[in-house]
Amino acid sequence: MTVDCGEADFECHTGFVTDHIPKLQFADIGQAVAIVVGPPAMMHFSTLELLKMGFKEENIWISLERKMCCGIGKCGHCKINDVYVCVDGPVFNYTKAKNLID
Repeated sequence: MTVDCGEADFECHTGFVTDHIPKLQFADIGQAVAIVVGPPAMMHFSTLELLKMGFKEENIWISLERKMCCGIGKCGHCKINDVYVCVDGPVFNYTKAKNLID
């Protein structure tokens, strides 16, 4: 867990999450799973860092919840290509999400 800033006794990393991702250590990177939630730019660059580390695309999950409006697939606000984020997601495996360009 990483936050922008915190109190002196805050037990968490502070700063950009992408600065801390390369410091993570895994017993088996091929089995590691990442869930990335946050602002679009942070999710983009965090995912790039995870891929650089050797994460499998299918082991990275991202949230596109910010796109949702009605939540039941009626308004079309969240439609990207043939996908309704609110109905088909909002959490997607990176293998699918990388093609959901809005």
